[in-house]
Amino acid sequence: MSLAIDPALLAALWRERHPSGPPVAHTFRTRYADRWVRFHSLPGSKRHPESEDEYAILLDRYNTILDELFADTDVFVVTMDWSDTPTGPEGYPTPRRTLHPDSVRWWTESDQGDPDPEFHTHTRLYADRRR
Repeated sequence: MSLAIDPALLAALWRERHPSGPPVAHTFRTRYADRWVRFHSLPGSKRHPESEDEYAILLDRYNTILDELFADTDVFVVTMDWSDTPTGPEGYPTPRRTLHPDSVRWWTESDQGDPDPEFHTHTRLYADRRR
């Protein structure tokens, strides 16, 4: 069951607790090196499952970690998509809406470093709060 969240309050909470940068996952390893951790999800440090058995291993390991860290606690579930405009359609089809239907957009991080607008990207984060 999803609990209502206020996107502005969630963004303010992020900025208060993590002032070093935006909540964009690929930046965490360097921006939050003192807190960053990677869990090897498959045997032999394999990164991507290639069979139903490997998906089952991955799901079991993720659930074990989540149960240890967050049992009986509300957590924010965050998913994302990308676009070439802040509010336009997704840059490519994803199952995000199906997998995370109750989420609300709470952050858009725009990368407009390239002088050519065709290469600008907008990472949009969606969140909900769950027990």
